[in-house]
Amino acid sequence: MSREFIREDYLKVEIILDPVLPAREVAIAWLSELEFEVFEPSDTGLTVYAPQKVISPQELLDVRLRLEGIASVKWEESIVKTQNWNAKWEADYEPVDVEGRAMVRAPFHSPPKSGLDIVIAPHMSFGTGHHSTTWLMTRAMLDLDLDDKDVLDMGCGTGVLALAAMKLGASKVLAIDIEEGAYRNTLENAKLNDLDGDNRLNAVCGDASKLGSSPTHDLILANINRNILLADMATYDSVLKVGGKIALSGFFIGDVPVISEETERLGWSVVEVLESDGWACIICVKTPK
Repeated sequence: MSREFIREDYLKVEIILDPVLPAREVAIAWLSELEFEVFEPSDTGLTVYAPQKVISPQELLDVRLRLEGIASVKWEESIVKTQNWNAKWEADYEPVDVEGRAMVRAPFHSPPKSGLDIVIAPHMSFGTGHHSTTWLMTRAMLDLDLDDKDVLDMGCGTGVLALAAMKLGASKVLAIDIEEGAYRNTLENAKLNDLDGDNRLNAVCGDASKLGSSPTHDLILANINRNILLADMATYDSVLKVGGKIALSGFFIGDVPVISEETERLGWSVVEVLESDGWACIICVKTPK
């Protein structure tokens, strides 16, 4: 399914949880299954956003009732009109510092004095750098050799990882997202980073069926929820070169064993596991079979 969600009104759900853990992580997992796209964790709970028309009120109520079985829940729903979104994120958006080595920032922020500089106008696409999984993936990339590498960014969202890969020296980057709005946002952000018209970038609206079966990629970046990763990892394997690396995120630390079981089945060796705020990133290398 594709949709141009930049033109849609969004459902905003503010949730306060007591105790906040593990209920916050459970809430994120359950809500991610309902097509919520933006998650803002806090010390007291979280705020989430999704296109209003794709959320089933009954399914949302079911999540609320299930949460009330594990924590005290304060729940408030509201609608964010499309025209108000830019004003909201400009008021709230802060630059994201990745260990002083990279900055993900909005166009109205000053560039860093050193390190990787990535400019993102997120609209409602996932991947501003604020979510722990995007931070983890960016952090992982900083220690990988991307010079002259062919890179695949699955579930590209804002294009933040694809654009970072280009700035880190990739020779070719394929950025794929199932959302039409994410595809458009990636192209917009390429322009903000002076990478529009750069023939190294190929942005595509679609899913793993767009990948084919030839092992052409040196590095795959996949920051997607656990179930989609598990369904598509075999397809990623078919397009990853032997000796190539893959970085996976979008899942909790508790999901590492089930993801690792699939990496082992595919013959990938785990190089490193990174963690942040309950989320994980696994970096693997494809070994010869």
